[in-house]
Amino acid sequence: SMVGQVEQWDHVSYVAVLGHCASTKELLLGRQVHSQALKRRLELNVYVGSALVDMYGKCECACDAHSAFEVLPEKNVVSWTAVMTAYTQNELFEEALQLFLDLEMEGIRPNEFTYAVALNSCAGLAALKNGNALSASAVKTGHWGALSVCNALINMYAKSGSISDAWRVFLSMPCRDVVSWNSIIIGYAHHGLAREAMRVFHDMLSAEEAPSYVTFVGVLSACAQLGLVDEGLYYLNIMMKEMGIKPGREHYTCMVGLLCRAGRLDEAEQFILSNCIGTDVVAWKSLLGSCQVYKNYGLGHRVAEQILELKPNDVGTYVLLSNMYAKANRWDGVVKVRKLMRERGVRKEPGVSWIQVGSEVQVFTSDDKNHQWINQITIKLKELIDQIKVIGYAPNFAVVLHDVEDEQKEEHLMYHSEKMALAFGLIHSPEGATIRIMKNLRICDDCHVAIKLISLVTRRRIVIRDTVRFHCIEDGVCSCDDYW
Repeated sequence: SMVGQVEQWDHVSYVAVLGHCASTKELLLGRQVHSQALKRRLELNVYVGSALVDMYGKCECACDAHSAFEVLPEKNVVSWTAVMTAYTQNELFEEALQLFLDLEMEGIRPNEFTYAVALNSCAGLAALKNGNALSASAVKTGHWGALSVCNALINMYAKSGSISDAWRVFLSMPCRDVVSWNSIIIGYAHHGLAREAMRVFHDMLSAEEAPSYVTFVGVLSACAQLGLVDEGLYYLNIMMKEMGIKPGREHYTCMVGLLCRAGRLDEAEQFILSNCIGTDVVAWKSLLGSCQVYKNYGLGHRVAEQILELKPNDVGTYVLLSNMYAKANRWDGVVKVRKLMRERGVRKEPGVSWIQVGSEVQVFTSDDKNHQWINQITIKLKELIDQIKVIGYAPNFAVVLHDVEDEQKEEHLMYHSEKMALAFGLIHSPEGATIRIMKNLRICDDCHVAIKLISLVTRRRIVIRDTVRFHCIEDGVCSCDDYW
């Protein structure tokens, strides 16, 4: 109805229509509206410009969002926050944090939403030290107690491996909303603290805060870790229905994980097929991982074939399948998997781990012998390996896909990225300090065993975030209970 009178639109009209385009991700319509704004030079209006930034950000066009921001002759805190949000939504976290620094250099005072966006960028990078600095800045400027800032702090601490700090923020909040409750429940679940997650969920019900779709993702994840099949089915089939929440793919995938954790693998397979999530690779991969844990290699082979039909280049599936063959002493199968990977041009993504010590982030790639600290790291790794061999460590050659001699396999395992990051952390951090490592892939079985033993001999708490979950390792015990 408005299009026929587009010549009469003012800046309020453009802001309203662009907001609609952003919420529905109507990129084509948004570009057309942008064109109309250009004709009338309204894209230079700070409100229209900020709406354009928001629209492009939500439509996953971060470069266009930045372009719309750059042309603004006058930029206020709203436009700065909008472009930071665009970067954060598109996982350009470092760029978003750089914009926060630029904003302060320009003399613009951040508001509570600016802090929230910056903290969520820190969460994406697991940059705990930067998050702490932002928290201190928010205290100084009087924004710390704002609901959006506290929620972002909980998220940042939970995703940076400091769940105790997330809980401290949660307790200190003057008021909470459903996002606050969800953040702490999911944070606990990702750290393997399922009982604490369930306790907070019951506190949420006692506080008469209505659970949401996201709440039950966290609750079912916690049930999966505890193996509470009946309780999980109750929440999925009864409580969610009573609260008018329709179960989605994430809930069904959690239920698959729950059945797998309980060892009911055949039921898990049937659950996937009967709940129309047969095309969900995540659900199938959860089942595949459990087939390896429970040594059900027949089902595992069938599940792997199903995944590779859906996603032929999924590297993780080839690795898990190869590991299963190796554990079953089916070396012909290992050879077959490697041959298939070569034929399909599938290459294992190199493992990358990073650790922040002081103000610097050090990045390590598996088998990288060119790092500036490689000599010190090698000496430390050899010392650690010798120490843990005394208490039972034996290299797990099954996780090595290279067809080489055992001695070379052992060297390859020693230079896995998380072990290199750990050695660097032990060298450069104070005695007794917690070591926090982030990794781009699932931690392998060998590194998991080795790092548990290293935590014993060094008396250190080691927190590793991989693509699956957090591994909080202390005194030789991991929060995942050796199931991930």
